[in-house]
Amino acid sequence: MAHPAIKIDTSVPATKRELPDGDAGLDISEQGNPRLEAGNTDDVPPFLCQSVSEIHDKFEDLEWMQRSRMAEGLLSNDPSHPYALEADPKVKARNRYINVQAWANCRIHLRVPEGECDFINASPITLKDSITQEERKYIATQGPKHGNLAHFWHMVFHESKEVGVIVMLTQTFEAGREKCAQYFPLDSEQASMVLSKSEFDSFSSDKNGQQEDGGVWGKVTLLETTFDSKSRSEIRKLELTIGSESKIVWHFLFAGWADYSKPEGSDRQALLDLINLSASKCSSDNPRVVHCSAGVGRTGTFIALDHLLRELESGQLLQVDDPEIDPVFETVNQMREQRMMMVYNEMQMQFIYEVLREQADTKLGKISKPNDVESPGSQTDERSTKMTKLADEADYQPASKPELEATSDRVPTPTRSWSGTPEVSDNE
Repeated sequence: MAHPAIKIDTSVPATKRELPDGDAGLDISEQGNPRLEAGNTDDVPPFLCQSVSEIHDKFEDLEWMQRSRMAEGLLSNDPSHPYALEADPKVKARNRYINVQAWANCRIHLRVPEGECDFINASPITLKDSITQEERKYIATQGPKHGNLAHFWHMVFHESKEVGVIVMLTQTFEAGREKCAQYFPLDSEQASMVLSKSEFDSFSSDKNGQQEDGGVWGKVTLLETTFDSKSRSEIRKLELTIGSESKIVWHFLFAGWADYSKPEGSDRQALLDLINLSASKCSSDNPRVVHCSAGVGRTGTFIALDHLLRELESGQLLQVDDPEIDPVFETVNQMREQRMMMVYNEMQMQFIYEVLREQADTKLGKISKPNDVESPGSQTDERSTKMTKLADEADYQPASKPELEATSDRVPTPTRSWSGTPEVSDNE
């Protein structure tokens, strides 16, 4: 059954929520409050030894901080504010979901002629290596919409370096609902997808100013496709051509993560393999384009894990001995400063802690790595006790959040916003 549409009212001051009584899915008691600290905690940093109620409280803090940002941006009446949002109907029409929009001053700008709408619901995400201060770059974006496919490919072409990498964490349809348009060729029988001028009239010239023939603005061609069972991913090698230029784009479609869920069992290990495999195709300063449907939940979780697992591998996370320091909380907060709602729900937040604790236990030799001769992603019986507890829904279920409300593809009706600029009502 569908959850009610999310409605965020930013016209009232944000107030911090206390731990709710009887919150849906929340069952925290002395007997039913599993901790990450179960089992051998020697050398495990404090932030990976928390109870689920502590993780819950931290997620509530992140939600409160997000509402505060949105309220500040709204009340500032300043388009240069870090958390300002654009109210142009053209911008609203390009969003897949009504309440998921890129911060106006932290988004990708399409390269269009002056005066044209350069909006795409995509945000550059930068996280720094704690040792080298090297920047790890990503682009978090919503799943492309019909009618805006050329916008997406334009972004991939111009924001990637020599080779582009796309990680797709959603299926085009899930539970009977469209989550993403079919924006790439599926098989060799129809190996090329034409990007038409009519979809993107502003970009109908190549960089030399020469018009392309016919109605073709660009083209995406499938060169090869494989299924990697270890990462549970369809991997496509694509050639993206715009005007007279081309580049290779690697596309990974992950099959093990349904919306509003978390990967379990072999799917969990497959996700870790996907993180490593996709990273191997590009350098840290060449941003991977990561998307699910809204580009905040699964997308935010993937990016947070990619960054934090690298920090764990370098040994930095194991050196955190101050109980007041929580790299998971800090990372998610930094991401939300760059794109709203990253790591959308508490289940995804909890999942990040679970994976990091499990990988920390493995690194410290407390549990064994999966045996190479076993089925891909299988785990040994030595898996830590806390993993079983936190994954046991009979003990604890994270508080749920409502599904996001998709926008209509029709032309929106402008209303008057706080800034005097037309905007789209959430009821449209």
